[in-house]
Amino acid sequence: MKTFLAIGFIIVVFAGQLTGQNNAKKIRESRDKTLREIEYANKLLIETQGKTKESLNEVNLINHKLSKRKEYLIGIEVEMSVLDQAIEGNQLTINNVEKEIEKLKLLYARMIVNGYKNQSRKFGIMYFLASENLNQLYRRIRTIKLFNSYLKKKHSELSELRMDYLRRNDELQKLKNEKDVLVKKAKRETLTIQQEVNQKNNLVKQLKKKQKEIEAEIKNKEGTAKKLENELRRIIAEEKKKIKSSGSKERMTPAEKIISGDFEKNAGRLPWPTQKGVITGQYGEHQHPDYKSVTVRNDGIYIATSTGEYARSIFKGVVSRVFSIPGENYTVIIKHGQFYSLYHNLIHVSVKAGQSVEIKENIGKVFTNDKTKETILYFQIWKETERRDPELWLAPL
Repeated sequence: MKTFLAIGFIIVVFAGQLTGQNNAKKIRESRDKTLREIEYANKLLIETQGKTKESLNEVNLINHKLSKRKEYLIGIEVEMSVLDQAIEGNQLTINNVEKEIEKLKLLYARMIVNGYKNQSRKFGIMYFLASENLNQLYRRIRTIKLFNSYLKKKHSELSELRMDYLRRNDELQKLKNEKDVLVKKAKRETLTIQQEVNQKNNLVKQLKKKQKEIEAEIKNKEGTAKKLENELRRIIAEEKKKIKSSGSKERMTPAEKIISGDFEKNAGRLPWPTQKGVITGQYGEHQHPDYKSVTVRNDGIYIATSTGEYARSIFKGVVSRVFSIPGENYTVIIKHGQFYSLYHNLIHVSVKAGQSVEIKENIGKVFTNDKTKETILYFQIWKETERRDPELWLAPL
């Protein structure tokens, strides 16, 4: 019975080790994803080389990169901790297996000694001859055979299990060694982080000399956002007017109801409006992390992306309007039943009002600023006249 309990304990610990390894794998995948985001942010910053004007977006990109670097380092530390626990648990299991093997060895030794002693006294023969009948004799012979077979089987199983755990421990130790190398690399990157912090601080100092220009830029963005909001509200008002004049009580067609429902069901899983990107301006009103006197208010999000990148529809729907604000680039508004997605700062628009679009369909090229070399899409999601935080609707990249 004790042997059964010990084997049961080993199986439980074994399952725990698998969980530890799975956790390490997930952390490693997350860390690798973070590293790719850092590399992409670097790519966007490199694209701004040769710029003739500094911008807040550049500061935001550096902040994003620094944040991701911290995540990367934390990921390494957590993975190391998970691996250490897995190795410790693995060693504990190996020790328990070894103890069970030692018990079996002692049991075998006793059986051999007893067998020798009993053989000299002909105990074994007497044990079998003392059987009251053939049925009892058969049961005694069968019991001895089963007992010996059981011991041999368990000894073999435990030996194999011990070898398997030794192999697993070696594998985990190799992973730990790899992580040690990564940690050393991460420590070296601390110098890189400090360089990036210095780079950002220098940029912030330069921009602080242009405080009025920064505030004017933010006000200009807020003014543009207000114009976009007014246009969207005008579109919705026109649609309501058409419905009322037609005498229909329904706000949406059956097809639009399906699209609207599907759109809402996919909250948090919708594709990004660009294939790749970094959010450099978040939804809502907040104080800028580097300019405490500057308050930023966004009705959508600003997505920095690569030069030549196209905007794409986040869901199937119908183009409600394609328009441009004086002094600005094109804006496309797509209707998804009750919901609307808005894409601003486009050139070479490839869709028109009334056109049906599919999910991930390209709708226009994102404009690249000649002065800052930045390619930024302004993106919003609305449920009729109510704003929504786009980050809560988009899937993780």
